[in-house]
Amino acid sequence: MAETRMLEEELEFVKALAIEAATLALERAGNVTPVEKANRSFVTDLDRDLEQLIRGRLKAKYPGDRITGEEYAAEGGTGPRRWSIDPIDGTGNMVHGLPLWAISIGLLDEGEPVLGVIAVPPLGELYWAVKGRGAWLDGERLVAEDSGSIHPQDNICVGTNAMRTLDVRTIPGRLRDLGSACCEQVFVAANRLKACVFLGEAAHDVAAGSVIVGEAGCRFARLGGEVLTPSEMVGRTPVPAPTFIAPPLRLEALVRDARLLPPRGDA
Repeated sequence: MAETRMLEEELEFVKALAIEAATLALERAGNVTPVEKANRSFVTDLDRDLEQLIRGRLKAKYPGDRITGEEYAAEGGTGPRRWSIDPIDGTGNMVHGLPLWAISIGLLDEGEPVLGVIAVPPLGELYWAVKGRGAWLDGERLVAEDSGSIHPQDNICVGTNAMRTLDVRTIPGRLRDLGSACCEQVFVAANRLKACVFLGEAAHDVAAGSVIVGEAGCRFARLGGEVLTPSEMVGRTPVPAPTFIAPPLRLEALVRDARLLPPRGDA
């Protein structure tokens, strides 16, 4: 009971923090300065400032916890809990004015994702979940709809890295790439997408989202059928092989039929 009360308290704190960060992000998103990182992805002054804001609030509130994020080195305590921050997931979208980017704050306890909050500022949406307590969008419970088949008009999101590895002819439905792993995960939970496929995503991309999609009824599996727990999904990052997120029946159908592209030069 004490643990449940603690997570409820922390959930409210992190929801308020995500809303604060989202408000600041919206004020500044139209006037950011992008630079290329070593991997040629964009980072902006807003990414860095938001991560520092979130880190500062978490350090002051939970000084014994470890804090990690996309833009700065790990810091904080040495206890069993770790916060994982993605200040702007979908920076490229934001830089180009595409309104699909998110702020993500996840909590892991001894490696297990237990709390996740994701704000999508351009849409004014806030998603959250605590392990065992369901997934929510602005106070409305999220339950991912399941089916043993994929309709030709179902939206299936395949990330860029996965799309360059998979034979997309073996993926049914209408294929999308939204450019934000956090948006993709919460949209699966909200039934805007029926599934998403990742490859190469880091821990901060999936720490919060894994709690939300998991609590909405989704599961995780690699190409070839290996089923992953949320802890394995986050712990085995960067995601080393095409990994599907969907409700159980759809997940089974996707993993069963998906194939890799043949090696170059093969017929």
